[in-house]
Amino acid sequence: MGGPERGGMLPLRPDMASLAVGSNNFPTRVYENSPDLVDWLASEMRKHSVKPEIEAFDLSHIFQAASMVKDGRLKRPLHVQFVMGVKNAMPVDREAFEFMVKTTKRLMPDATWCAAGIGRHQVTLNNWCAELGGHCRTGLEDNIRIGRDALAPSNAALVRQCVETIEKYGRRAATAAEARALLGLPPPG
Repeated sequence: MGGPERGGMLPLRPDMASLAVGSNNFPTRVYENSPDLVDWLASEMRKHSVKPEIEAFDLSHIFQAASMVKDGRLKRPLHVQFVMGVKNAMPVDREAFEFMVKTTKRLMPDATWCAAGIGRHQVTLNNWCAELGGHCRTGLEDNIRIGRDALAPSNAALVRQCVETIEKYGRRAATAAEARALLGLPPPG
């Protein structure tokens, strides 16, 4: 899928949109993000005031995002999401996760960050994020189960589970207004 298909919703001005800044392997195909496509999507996001959520499928994507900030293709502060648990891509590995967090903090100290864990890995990554001071992500897009043997009845149930995880680490979930401020998004309107 090329530029116009991938970026077709950007003129609708969503608050945020995913931006994978490099290619990687998926279970049965290559998730191709050519440099020209990445540059076009980034420019369309700037043009329509859409904040990119940088999808980091491997370490090189963190370096690429930092480079794009340095040369003006992306505006600071970024929001980086480490995507882990996709077969043939970045595995769910604590040391790799910690290195990606450390590298993001070194290269983009003002960036916010979270992780997307695919399937059963979502709970693990939310624990790691909450423990290390990042943000949590949840939803049926990544995981359809609320537990090992139960389907999640809704996104709301997964959000409640995520809030419990956050509270376990002495933190609290942000309100909608606080989340918008943390991400550098303007008030709704």
